Amino acid sequence: METLSQIFTEHHHLLDRLFDAARASIKGGDWMLAEPEFQHFRREIEKHMAVEESYLFPAMTAGADAQDIALVEILRKGHQDLRSFFEEILEAILSHDAEEALALMDTVSIILEQHDKREEDELYPAVDRLFTGQRGPVLQAVQLLAA
Repeated sequence: METLSQIFTEHHHLLDRLFDAARASIKGGDWMLAEPEFQHFRREIEKHMAVEESYLFPAMTAGADAQDIALVEILRKGHQDLRSFFEEILEAILSHDAEEALALMDTVSIILEQHDKREEDELYPAVDRLFTGQRGPVLQAVQLLAA
């Protein structure tokens, strides 16, 4: 049985591929593909963040210590920041401003790399420990991310 860590880490890899496809379209000046590819990435990452915010974060903070609560707050703030960048990237794509879109995407790449590492190294293993032996939360996460 896969763990929540494995499921969410695999989804991070999918998100990376979707983001890279949008970036490649922008670099190539293919605006017909750039917007739908970016929107596909955005739908998937919004779903990913929503599952984390609705299921993983509350599980982490229920009866948690100050360190776990601080981690969740940092990750929650990261999601808010990313959403702001996604709006700016979309505006640049719709304006066919490759320079702006790519600069913003470079910044988002760095943020995502750091954010994902923190989730993969700290959040997901902690949540795995909370749900050890429980198949229900794993199946629910798979269903929500696949929807």
